[in-house]
Amino acid sequence: MDDESLPSRADQRRADKAREDALARLASDLVRLGPKSLARLEVPEPVLDALEDARAISSPRARERQLRVVRSMLRDADWPKLRAALDSLLKHGEVKHEVGRERAREWVVRLVGGGAAALEELLARHPNADRTHLRQLIRGAMQTSEARRRRAEDKLADALASLLGRA
Repeated sequence: MDDESLPSRADQRRADKAREDALARLASDLVRLGPKSLARLEVPEPVLDALEDARAISSPRARERQLRVVRSMLRDADWPKLRAALDSLLKHGEVKHEVGRERAREWVVRLVGGGAAALEELLARHPNADRTHLRQLIRGAMQTSEARRRRAEDKLADALASLLGRA
């Protein structure tokens, strides 16, 4: 195996940070939902219990610690599926299980964290994709502003869902 195919430590750190940021946003979004919405999302029972505990905590520091517990539980769950279901619930008012959307959310995190190597992997699987457009969307999803990043990630997820749906 040649050394060029191995990710560098910086690439690995960037990928880990992108995944953790996505998990942190998911945990934060889930804790804001009510019990009925969480039931519609079919959140796993241990995660649901941790979310209820986080909602009951009033101290900001203690709540942040509990959200880290939620994040660790989400790592073991099918979190891209949960993120896609949450997006569907927030956007349409109902949960639509779309496999393409779930795969698109996984790819968003991979592309933001994986850099050029992840983009090359996607383009190898889907050679008809527009490299320049995807690169611009990825760059936008790496913004520091939370609102801009969220919109850019949604646009990237839409483009990827369209691309993956055509394949």
